Amino acid sequence: MLAFVFVRVEADMGSRVISEISKIEGVREIHELTGDIDIIAKVEAENIDELSKIIFNIREIEGVQGTDTRIVLASLLVEG
Repeated sequence: MLAFVFVRVEADMGSRVISEISKIEGVREIHELTGDIDIIAKVEAENIDELSKIIFNIREIEGVQGTDTRIVLASLLVEG
């Protein structure tokens, strides 16, 4: 199962939060953004319980204000 976790972070905590997220098993990519969402983490889990644990671990990081998760239903890889 693949999901994207949108993370809102306290001011000036982005680098620290990214460092901590990168240590969580199941996290495949991390992207820092502009706008309302500060970070997107692409995560992979075997099932919903494992996904819940990953999300819980992200929420427990100091500086994380909140998360919003989207589970991928289908994917299309585009080359070019």
